[in-house]
Amino acid sequence: MSNAVLGQLKSTEFTDADAERLRDFIQENTGSNLALVLRSILLALEEGQSVNVLADDAELSPNEAAKLLKMSRPHLLKFMRDGYLPFHMVGSHKRIRVSDLTAFMQAREAGAEILADALHGTPQTPEVPAAHPFSDSEINDLNDL
Repeated sequence: MSNAVLGQLKSTEFTDADAERLRDFIQENTGSNLALVLRSILLALEEGQSVNVLADDAELSPNEAAKLLKMSRPHLLKFMRDGYLPFHMVGSHKRIRVSDLTAFMQAREAGAEILADALHGTPQTPEVPAAHPFSDSEINDLNDL
């Protein structure tokens, strides 16, 4: 892959000894940002997933982005053409910023959750923060309407 990938680790390359050292580090540094990130990586590896560490300001070709998203290049190009995935041209080549790809992935995951909830009939009401509680007189005024 390109220089956008800073590191890549497959779960098959991750040994029990590596996991134990990582758990020790996480426990010794509980609460640090690094420990939180490493904990997420550890969980992914224990679930059998491969982990890629990407530079947020790096750029990917459509082929590289499609591979990361596990979709075909033509399907990815359709999202780009329809404006759902921002890109820019470098000469005659399309480039996608990793930060844009991450935002696109998060939006797709959120959409998939909404669709799954709709299909399974689980209503999701958006959380609306309470502005301030109504006084008794305001409630009475509303009841009089």
